[in-house]
Amino acid sequence: MAWVWGGEGVVLRNLVNFMKNSFVAFFDILGFKNLVEKNSHEDLMEMYEFSINKAIGLAEDVSNSIFKVLIPNEHKNFLQVKIYIISDSIILVQEEMTELGLMSLLHYSQCILGLFMADGIPARGAISFGQITIQENKGTTIFGLGLTKAYNLEAKQEWSGCIIDKECFDVALNLNPSFIENLLQHSIITKFNVPIKDGVLIDQYVVDWTLYNLKNGAEDVRIAFSKNKKEINDSVSVKIENTLHFYNTIIKKQPSSL
Repeated sequence: MAWVWGGEGVVLRNLVNFMKNSFVAFFDILGFKNLVEKNSHEDLMEMYEFSINKAIGLAEDVSNSIFKVLIPNEHKNFLQVKIYIISDSIILVQEEMTELGLMSLLHYSQCILGLFMADGIPARGAISFGQITIQENKGTTIFGLGLTKAYNLEAKQEWSGCIIDKECFDVALNLNPSFIENLLQHSIITKFNVPIKDGVLIDQYVVDWTLYNLKNGAEDVRIAFSKNKKEINDSVSVKIENTLHFYNTIIKKQPSSL
């Protein structure tokens, strides 16, 4: 990196190197304010260590085990997902704008949603794409249209789930015509009428986190929203019912428990 001094101040040479089109997943932990207010800081530390970080680690292990049989070793580094956790926000960035790049991010998201739910930490997320810059200077700086689009999509939903921006499937390079059908057949994604905060439903592809079957089924979904001393109000009750509707609908379509 070089600095060029000009009449209008400092110009960063090769600025384009810091701007990359990427797939971006943004997740928000639901009920986080309650978690912080109702639990000790020691309990929160334990939750991050043994639930959140563990789930992300397992997601990485599952993804690696799947992709090691799909791609040569010399290409594995290109599919690494960058992960950033800031309080109740979890950001995943996949710079590989290809079919495999999108698939790897979907696998990560599927694992995270399912494992979080099983641990009583329901989350809501969205996957989009666009330019994003990640700078490691005095701290970590992340910004860009890709993150903003994912954030805005996440905030619209009224459940625990994850919308996939339909344009993600258009921008993946070398996308084969059967890609979406393969994701559907392997229960990585599904089509669903997603509940939005203004009361409408939108038909969207979403991540199918039900593949990670819960021990007690639908009851675990309900309990997850109140676990760790979280309170249930009218707004949370709506999210619970919407999430249960998704879970029960998708489970009924599955030929057998996994």
